[in-house]
Amino acid sequence: MLKKQFRALEKIFEREIAGTLPFQSKAKIYIDLAGAGLVEKDTRIFGGRFPITVVGWALTQKGRLLYCQEC
Repeated sequence: MLKKQFRALEKIFEREIAGTLPFQSKAKIYIDLAGAGLVEKDTRIFGGRFPITVVGWALTQKGRLLYCQEC
């Protein structure tokens, strides 16, 4: 795994551990990681009558496993 890919996975992992909103980015590396099956789009909807939709990236099981093996 390249250092650039590792840092990208790390950013998403930090957000998941902190329990915040999904990591949002339009960078090409996340599209490439999604093609490799390491990340996937994560959509969360907040609110009732006037909902807010937040779309970001989340690690797949494969992504978590690879990230944790590199640590």
